[in-house]
Amino acid sequence: MKTMKWFMSLLFVAGLALFLSSCALDVSAQDDTYVTLDINPSVELIVNRREVVVYANPLNEDGEVLLAEIDVIGLDLDEAIDLIIQTAIELGYIDIDAEETIVSVTAVANDPELGDKIRDRVKEHVNEAFMNRGMKGRGEDKGFTPEFLAEAESYGVTPGFLRLAQSAVIVSDGLLLEDALLLTVDELQAILKTAREEMHDVAQALRDEFLAARQALYDEYFPQIETLKVDLALAEDNLVTLNESLTAKIAELEAATEGTEAIQAEIDLLEADILALETNIQSLIDQIQVLREALLAEVEVIRDQFHEQSAAIREQIGQLVQTRRNQHHQDVEDFMNQMQQRRDQMHDEIEEFQNRRP
Repeated sequence: MKTMKWFMSLLFVAGLALFLSSCALDVSAQDDTYVTLDINPSVELIVNRREVVVYANPLNEDGEVLLAEIDVIGLDLDEAIDLIIQTAIELGYIDIDAEETIVSVTAVANDPELGDKIRDRVKEHVNEAFMNRGMKGRGEDKGFTPEFLAEAESYGVTPGFLRLAQSAVIVSDGLLLEDALLLTVDELQAILKTAREEMHDVAQALRDEFLAARQALYDEYFPQIETLKVDLALAEDNLVTLNESLTAKIAELEAATEGTEAIQAEIDLLEADILALETNIQSLIDQIQVLREALLAEVEVIRDQFHEQSAAIREQIGQLVQTRRNQHHQDVEDFMNQMQQRRDQMHDEIEEFQNRRP
């Protein structure tokens, strides 16, 4: 018997097909790469084959502060990374007095070779940004926790893909993780881009509260959908059986030389049962669709509520950005004034440190 996960996946994928066609996605979007940078702050980017950033989003509260007053969308990848590193320094997220700084990088693309290429390019740009500032910093492949690695392995996907799927689940109402893992990289990226365009984002400080409220609605609606789905699967199985019986009776009628009226009567009964069952199946499908639409409508209400609260929080974030800038301004200014001298003095040491990356 089909499971609810399969059924919800079918519903979502059907909706996604309509969504993708309505968006008229460019074929080149299949060449986009999903990238994450963890300093902390943590941010996610989508980069096209021309190495231009087409999407940027925070992955935690510090990432939200980092991206609050900079816009990397439309920048070349090297410019975007340099701006992210510089802003992280100005806001005190990268300690200018630290012995060393590590930026963890992941990259996922439909084409694994392209993903590997972009990941290497990101690390190169990170290294260049630190070298230009005379700092011992480097980009490394992200190391995931054993628990996260085990979870990815249990789903049969890479850790980077699991992280992408999780991001899509957060911004897309009605999309379960099991559904997201059935999608392609470019489909998941399309979900992220559209969520940003439609301003579906919720402030990081409210995210856990929002997800809990949304999960409560899932817990209310999904069992009802599961019950209907079980009835639907049983009805579909019965329909197959009735159609097989009808086919056999029609063959029997065609071969019969006597008793045809009785056989025809049985055929008439089977056809009536099939018609009634088909009507019932359509009714079950309609009920499931009504429940799904009601679920999405209720989730949209709470998302709008959290979005309004997020606007107020983002005003506070703007003030926090200025506070952090003021707090670190003099130290950063002195640091930048000595950048050329420090770079000349530490070039070989930094290069050796960057070449030792795992």
